[in-house]
Amino acid sequence: MISEKRISQYIRSALSTISADRESKEKIRREMNYDIQNKVFDSGKGDPFEVLGNPASYAREFIEERKSTYPQVRTRFSRTCGIGGHAGYEFISKATVLGLPFIHINTRPFGVAKGIIAVVNVAIGVLAIGGVSIGLFSFGGVALSLQLSLGGLSASLFSTFGGLATALYLAGGGLAVSYDFAVGGAAIARNYAIGGFTSARVAIGGEARGVTAI
Repeated sequence: MISEKRISQYIRSALSTISADRESKEKIRREMNYDIQNKVFDSGKGDPFEVLGNPASYAREFIEERKSTYPQVRTRFSRTCGIGGHAGYEFISKATVLGLPFIHINTRPFGVAKGIIAVVNVAIGVLAIGGVSIGLFSFGGVALSLQLSLGGLSASLFSTFGGLATALYLAGGGLAVSYDFAVGGAAIARNYAIGGFTSARVAIGGEARGVTAI
């Protein structure tokens, strides 16, 4: 069964390596979609990454075959020009797990990565690394996770560490807030807290407030 989502991802990655005006790029996008749909259908498989390989290589061959139609169009290795002239890069692995790329890296301006391992400004995955990261394990400026998060602002259902850290079981940071156990400059928890200022049932610190305060 052909995956329209994966074809869209493939076309987006291939187009990111092409330098062209908007009108030409839109025309190329339509031609690519037709070409990729046919090749994937003929292969009997559903994933263009598996059938066609690296999107950058496909884009180079696609434009090379149409030099007479697009004489001014150039390709480059998976890079686009973004805001302020900053370059961006996107990589989507062929391998997938439950329909998600195993690795998705997207550093283009406002880029979002979704995969088992996601790396980008906004990353969503099992292992998410980015300015804003959401996953089972998250690392970044703002990190949200189910298991473990590390970041300037981090939150997790299980454990978290950061400047401002909130968690259900264990939080560590400048300001740490947790239901069970908090450690930090200011540590607030229901059960146990250790730090400069602490508030919990059992509180240990410079200024401790709790049923048992040390």
